[in-house]
Order: sequence, then structure tokens, then C-alpha cells
Amino acid sequence: MAQHTNPDRELFERGVLARLNGVDAGYGAETVLHHVDFEARAGEVALVSGPTAAGKTTLMHLLRLSLAPRAGRALLMGLDVRRARESARAKAKRRIGYVAENPVFVEHWSAFDNIALPLRMSGRKPTEYVDDVRELVNFVGLGEASADEPVETLSGAGRRRTAIARALAAKPDLILADDPTSGMSPSDGRRIVRLLAEMRRVGAGVIIASQDESLAECGPILRWRIDRGRVSPVDQDFEAEAAE
Repeated sequence: MAQHTNPDRELFERGVLARLNGVDAGYGAETVLHHVDFEARAGEVALVSGPTAAGKTTLMHLLRLSLAPRAGRALLMGLDVRRARESARAKAKRRIGYVAENPVFVEHWSAFDNIALPLRMSGRKPTEYVDDVRELVNFVGLGEASADEPVETLSGAGRRRTAIARALAAKPDLILADDPTSGMSPSDGRRIVRLLAEMRRVGAGVIIASQDESLAECGPILRWRIDRGRVSPVDQDFEAEAAE
């Protein structure tokens, strides 16, 4: 008997984490994204830049499976979003790490406990994840002393590092960061972007949305431009990547 193959799943297994073809999306009567074509792959970092109200956050919500497309085809984590069951979408969503522009925390909890929250929710015990969380604390440069402090006492950079560590806790295949350098100094912002870009080395795909086009200078980063809900690729040279 011939075996039936799933071409969408095969694309995912070949590293295509997201592919949008002619996608429209929005809220209520308003369409924010218009006929978007976009692709993200494992091991790549993409910067989607554009002005305020260009549609960056809407694109992030679409990619993290929190907003359904109105038209076109959205393939995410091997799923045709418009056809997939809710249970399948929920499972795929757990493979996506998201850093919001204004991250929400349990403010009186320590940074450590906020980072560990996704692991607790998955049923893991503290003895099973404590070493993993400490490793994340060191990886994002938060520092163990800061990790034990309530999030409400941390600086903006400390909160951002906590949010990134939390997004990485479940070892996602796709990492989305919505304006991760907002309110930070240029030097701190670039450190954050370089930190996110490091995840390509373990095979994750990373998509960063920002108004700051210069963040593309932080490494081998694919550039996309979004304006008035329309997305287009930006030509660039990747000789720097070959020189690494």
C-alpha cells in the first residue's frame, strides 16, 4: 500500500518554520497585513523593520499562532493554520518562544521563578529544571544575584533578559522578539540582539521586529521591510557570515 506523505510536514522537517503566501490579517473590520509573502527557516535570523504602526506586532501575533489569517495560506511549524485543529495549533504554539514588546511577569516573583514558569506549567519539578534555569540565567547575562531578585526591582535591560530567558526555557524551534530593544541604550540593545542571534547556532529560527534597521549589523541577519502592512525582502550581502 502506498504511503501518504504530508508535504507541509516535510517542509518543516527540512527547516521551513514559517511560510506565508498571500496572507491578509487584522482585527475586527480592519485589515492590517496585506497579501504578505514571508518565510523563516531553522538556523536563520531575520529582522523585520518598519515604522510605528507598520504591522510588525500584527505579524508577530500571526507567526505565534495568536491571530488567524483572513486570506492566503499560513504554514507554521508544519501546519496549515487555517485547516489545523485547535489541539494541533496549541501543540505547535508550544514550540514557539515569544518575547513581547512589553513583557508581562509575576512582578513579586523572582526572575528565576518567572523564567521557570513554562517548565513548571509543563509539569516538570524544580529539581528537574533548576540547573537548566541557572544555565539560562548565565546565558542571557542576567547574573545569579539579579535572578533571585523580584522582577519588579530589575532594570529595563534586566527585565528584557528575563523575558528572553523565559522564551528560551522550553527550547523552542522558533523565537519571535517584538521590538526587544525598546527603551534600552544602543549598546544594551545590540547585546540583546546578538544574544538572540546566537540561537541560530543551535538550529533555532529567530525573527526580530524593530524600527531600528541598524540592528541588522549585529550579525548575519536576513532583512525584511514592512510598511503599511506590506512585507518585502531587502537585498544584502552575507559575506560576513562566511568570514566567521
